[in-house]
Amino acid sequence: MDDTLQLEKIRFTLELQFREQLVRRPEFPFFQSVGLKDIFQSFRNTDGTFIGTIHLKWNSGKTWTREKWIDSQEDSEDFIRKTYQDKPFSTEKLIVLHYIEEVKRREKIRAEHEIKELLKDGKMLWN
Repeated sequence: MDDTLQLEKIRFTLELQFREQLVRRPEFPFFQSVGLKDIFQSFRNTDGTFIGTIHLKWNSGKTWTREKWIDSQEDSEDFIRKTYQDKPFSTEKLIVLHYIEEVKRREKIRAEHEIKELLKDGKMLWN
């Protein structure tokens, strides 16, 4: 069998498995809303041989599409670095800010719930 065809079959299978695992992650539906528009995943076989890096990109059709497979580790590192350097914002900082706001929101909900429980039980003292 032709090595190129074999590699394409392996990559096709890896992409399917990766996408299946990706959509099961709880944060998956929120990637694009926090500014994550590119996903990269590198693959190696059991002996450590580099198979490639897949690049998935969010498009306006509300779906993740395969942009390309990158053939070498060096090329993929360069491409990923350039992709993230060209962004006008920091995805990592957006994720941290989102986390901080989510903690505040949950704390507010928890406090409101506690107040309701105290009022319901008549244990809250009014001055």
